Formats: sequence, C-alpha cells, structure tokens
Amino acid sequence: MPVYKYRCIEDMPEPWQHFGDRNVAQRFRAALRIARYAGPLRMPRGVRKFRSLDELAAERTRYEDARRARKP
Repeated sequence: MPVYKYRCIEDMPEPWQHFGDRNVAQRFRAALRIARYAGPLRMPRGVRKFRSLDELAAERTRYEDARRARKP
C-alpha cells in the first residue's frame, strides 16, 4: 500500500470510512461469518515427508476431497 505525505490537513482526502458508523461493526461481523466457512482446512503443522510421489498424490487427493465436502 503506498504511503502519501501531505503538507497540511486540508490537502488530505476525506476518509472512505467513518468509525462511528454502526454499519462498520455489522460488516465486520458478516466478514467473520464468511471467514469461518471460507477458511483453510486445518492441516498438521510442519514439513511432511512422503516416500514417493504416489503417496503425495494420494494425500493431496484426500485433502482436496475433504475441502470440497466442507464447502457449504
């Protein structure tokens, strides 16, 4: 995101969002509801090693199937 410098406050553009507005909280709650369903499927942390490319492909297939089944 670029950073802009202004010589005085009058040169600054109007804010695109007013924080006293109640709609901001409603939009934030809606975004959190969407993120709950759109978030990534929980995977084990760390590096996982596979003995062969076939094992890797099978794991990837299991992950993709579980992800498809999770979508509402």
